Amino acid sequence: MDTGTMTEALRLGGAAFLIGLSGAMAPGPYLTVTVTRTLREGRLPAAMMLVGHAALEGLLLIGFAFGLQTVLARPTVTTILAFVGGAFLLWMGGDLLLGAARGTISAEAKADAQPSRMGPVLHGAAISLSNPYWTLWWATIGVKLAADGLAIGPIGVAAFFLGHQLADVTWYGFVITAVSKGRHLLSNRIYRTLIGGCALFLLYLGVRFLADGILAL
Repeated sequence: MDTGTMTEALRLGGAAFLIGLSGAMAPGPYLTVTVTRTLREGRLPAAMMLVGHAALEGLLLIGFAFGLQTVLARPTVTTILAFVGGAFLLWMGGDLLLGAARGTISAEAKADAQPSRMGPVLHGAAISLSNPYWTLWWATIGVKLAADGLAIGPIGVAAFFLGHQLADVTWYGFVITAVSKGRHLLSNRIYRTLIGGCALFLLYLGVRFLADGILAL
């Protein structure tokens, strides 16, 4: 491998990291669920969500080789994802809000006493799919960066993917650590208020996604 190819790959990886970091830091369902899962179950389950997220994005890259990006860019697909994602977030937010209101969510509960109904890896993939803006990002910016990687070769694709995933790991690793360290200092009331706040934000996003789907009809 020549020096020029390696330099191009490193540049693409750096660009993927910075662009991915700006996207990862934006408020959204994945950030909210990461905070909620960290509060309820601790660092490891929250971190394992990133495995599902990365696996889904890896499958997308493979799908691009078979023209998946043209399917994702169709208005019909975007609308369907908005409805499905909105309904999923409404269900998740409602479940959390009821738990916080009824007191079934407790700061003193051990991690294994209140497991999520969905495993962390599957949860990471599902919450990513629930966000139509995530799909739109991959159908536009993601496709462009992936194409740049393909132009360089396999090392370029790997640089793009690793740079993008490193952005997610960097930001969410920080979020998970910060939330986890403060988790043991929370009283039941503050803990349930935080969970309730996250639930309300998920409900808001669910309604917004459904509204986007209706407007797109």
